Amino acid sequence: MASMDALSESAEMMIKNINELASNGERVRTSDLSTKTELKPATVTEMIQRLGEIGLVDYQPYHGVHLTKQGQHVADVIDHRFNILQRFLTEILGVEKEEAAEVACRMEHILTRDVENRLSNFLGVDKEAESDLFCHKVNVDSESEPEFIPLTNFKEGKTGKVRLILEKSELTNTLEQAGLSPGRTVIVKKANGKSYDVETEEGSLSLDSDLAAKIIIQN
Repeated sequence: MASMDALSESAEMMIKNINELASNGERVRTSDLSTKTELKPATVTEMIQRLGEIGLVDYQPYHGVHLTKQGQHVADVIDHRFNILQRFLTEILGVEKEEAAEVACRMEHILTRDVENRLSNFLGVDKEAESDLFCHKVNVDSESEPEFIPLTNFKEGKTGKVRLILEKSELTNTLEQAGLSPGRTVIVKKANGKSYDVETEEGSLSLDSDLAAKIIIQN
């Protein structure tokens, strides 16, 4: 399972684009995604493969991609965020619809749950419907702990294997040198919600919550 907080903006946008292109349950072609996102086909394929590794899409080479139950849930949450942001901008602030849509599309990826609740309450959004949306459990058919979770959800003293680091950055090489890269084993020594002390085969290091949320671990 991938926490919403663990997904980069680019990953959320790819999920959103897949959802928008899907029709009648048909698989979406990577060529169509490439055209819509203006990204190279190889880049699109790489992003889709990463989303597939954490269970958000089902991708088959030459047969396209579709959202899994988990991926559809993420798409629904993103859509909900966009709608309440657009409503607030147009109905309350008087922003033109076209501009509001552009701004809402940018803001939907950084909206915190607390601000989301406040906006929903302010706009009179149906609390029961919203509760159904956000109380939806990923992997509902399984009572066991999800196989893939962000490092921020990992318990102290637990050992797992790094499967994916979302969003490339200059820090990636540093993490790899410290032994924190896909396929490597990691142990969470201490976690307090703000920082995470981990031990790898190469040594120990401390991560802040923003970075830890982008590291997907396999139980």
